[in-house]
Amino acid sequence: MPDQELLDGLVSTYKSLNMNVRQIPEDKLRGSGGNSSAREAIRLLRDDELKFSQALKVRVTTGQPMPDVSAEAQGIIGTESEDDTTAALIAQFGTARESTLAMLRGLPEAEWDSTEAGAQTIRMIIRDRLANDQRSLQAITEPLGVR
Repeated sequence: MPDQELLDGLVSTYKSLNMNVRQIPEDKLRGSGGNSSAREAIRLLRDDELKFSQALKVRVTTGQPMPDVSAEAQGIIGTESEDDTTAALIAQFGTARESTLAMLRGLPEAEWDSTEAGAQTIRMIIRDRLANDQRSLQAITEPLGVR
């Protein structure tokens, strides 16, 4: 059985975005524009999850080490529309996160701690993912005054 605490942590990020951020008016989420807006932080979180989910798929299906997705600065093809609302970005994040969760739920317990596909285990990678989620949520919610 997969590590339920880690899975619950991944789910809680999406729940937090839905419960605490989605209902905030778009103009407040966009802020003054630029890279400091909550919308921009959500876009980065969404892009990171899309890349992560794809990298996890490669590891799960091929047994190859996961590429370092955080090093990629470019956007995801097909997701670069400024017309999308922040709610749409949150929904896209949720879709990518659900794909990640589906793969993790299907992993045998031994795969969570295997080092055959690189020095980092899936368990270690997911712990890092949760730490990244917390940093991202803080960057999103603090400027908005949301808890």
